[in-house]
Amino acid sequence: MKTSSVSFAQLRRLLLDLHFIEARTDSYYRFEHPDSETIFIFRPYAPEDNITIQDLAATRTHLDWRGQRPPKSG
Repeated sequence: MKTSSVSFAQLRRLLLDLHFIEARTDSYYRFEHPDSETIFIFRPYAPEDNITIQDLAATRTHLDWRGQRPPKSG
């Protein structure tokens, strides 16, 4: 499976900055945003693992569908 240049730690930080709630088990990571009814489930990545291109594309698509944007920096 091809990986992106985005680490799981970077994706996790983005989702937490967007006010997603994180839950973890040994089998998966779950991020939920109750206000927008958005839920993401990811395999148990290590923080330094680069996420798959499929996970990156799906996350981008669903965030866009829900009108969620990364916080502006600076």
